[in-house]
Amino acid sequence: MLRRLPALVTAAAALAAGTAVSAAGPAAAAAPSTPCATAASVVRIDGLAFDPPSVAPGGTSAATLTATNCTGRALTLGTTWSGRFLSDTSSGIPAGCPAVDPLPRPVTFAPHERVSVTTGYLVLAGCTADRLRLTVTLSRDGVALAGRTADLLID
Repeated sequence: MLRRLPALVTAAAALAAGTAVSAAGPAAAAAPSTPCATAASVVRIDGLAFDPPSVAPGGTSAATLTATNCTGRALTLGTTWSGRFLSDTSSGIPAGCPAVDPLPRPVTFAPHERVSVTTGYLVLAGCTADRLRLTVTLSRDGVALAGRTADLLID
């Protein structure tokens, strides 16, 4: 019988190293690959990727979100990390895989700063999924500003 695991427990169990937030100020960060879309843009997601991009059951991977503050003022935004194990052969949660509750985390940006946030994920040894689909949403005051999805492939 599968139980829903709180995201905090899942994330904590995912990697003993836990999570990390790093920031590079405007001078230290590489030039953004694409400018903020409009003058009204608040934040731009530059990337979301797993490292390593695939693991065997029992393995761990770290997902890193990189985003840039498009404004000239400091921002504190909410991030919501939502994951779901998927399989081409199953419509529900694949056998041996947990349901993953959303993990909310705040992130603070200096003006025009690029920030990277990393969260680890564990694929349980008995999990029969072929991928973990992760969606990260950045929001302010409950309003979604940007989002990105990445898949962790399970060998």
